[in-house]
Amino acid sequence: MITSDEIKSRLWDGANELRGSMDASRYKDYMLGLMFYKFLSDKTLSSFKMMITRDEITQSELIANYHKSMAERGPQLESILQNTLGYYVLPEHLYQTWIEDINKGNFEVQKVIDSLNHFERSIANSKDADDFKNLFSNSTLDLTDTALGSNLHERSKNIKALILLFADLDMVALQKGDVLGDAYEYLIGKFAMEAGKKAGEFYTPRQVSEVMAQIVAKTPNIRSIYDPTVGSGSLLLTVKKTSNQTSATKFDLLRSRKKYRYL
Repeated sequence: MITSDEIKSRLWDGANELRGSMDASRYKDYMLGLMFYKFLSDKTLSSFKMMITRDEITQSELIANYHKSMAERGPQLESILQNTLGYYVLPEHLYQTWIEDINKGNFEVQKVIDSLNHFERSIANSKDADDFKNLFSNSTLDLTDTALGSNLHERSKNIKALILLFADLDMVALQKGDVLGDAYEYLIGKFAMEAGKKAGEFYTPRQVSEVMAQIVAKTPNIRSIYDPTVGSGSLLLTVKKTSNQTSATKFDLLRSRKKYRYL
């Protein structure tokens, strides 16, 4: 398993190599956006695997099964994934499909754009739409921006290199050990410094979150936690994790006018 420090080093070195003259605050949208889309793709495949087998299976076999199942019972499978995850990524729009296209030499930037647009459409009318709204909109991830390259060939080359940065990372496994969260916060902090700002302007630093979580978890009679400026939800998740470790308290965690119960 790759370590947290190894991931941080690789991603930041890759960011410096790939972004060229692009402003750090702008480049982070592309890097973190594609990093999150890799997680959504990995989570979709992971959930599908739980539906079909508990045995070991290669990723290529899993993807082949996913293609077959979606072709045979698409609407039903889409509904199951939507209800389970709050979203789904179709086989042809998986991050892994982009990687396959790159390896076969038939990668097209338009396919990435189509994938991101399809995700936006697929969650538009779901009950979880607010959680994902505009994550991959053109205003956030404009893959036609000349800052990514002065022509289509240059943009394609740079986007391919960025996609390959995350190619071998199992985002679901990394999430379980909070390695993914550590890397995400690290990148935000580094980009903030590059832009001449403090990381705390973009998220609650981990050290502050942990202190606040300890105070809350050890204070009796607190039943609800509310974060009015929630971003990734890391502060609420830190409270949940700490409360599970220190007491039997069950909190209602309130997130941006929506309520989630963690038992």
